[in-house]
Amino acid sequence: MNSSVFARSAIRSRVLTRPMRDGAYHWENVDGSHLPFSTKSKAGLAIKMTLFLGTGFSLPFVAAWWQL
Repeated sequence: MNSSVFARSAIRSRVLTRPMRDGAYHWENVDGSHLPFSTKSKAGLAIKMTLFLGTGFSLPFVAAWWQL
């Protein structure tokens, strides 16, 4: 039993220490390039975030009002 545990741990350590390919995980070092939305217009971003987060926050209250 112990030999199988040691064998599996040796295999696992070899797999985990293998270096990852650098090309698959490269992002340009440009401000905001890793985000799925534009951060150029601060006012537009604030309005969109307020609408998005406000909709999710108000949904339970609207549902409770609708049920009452």
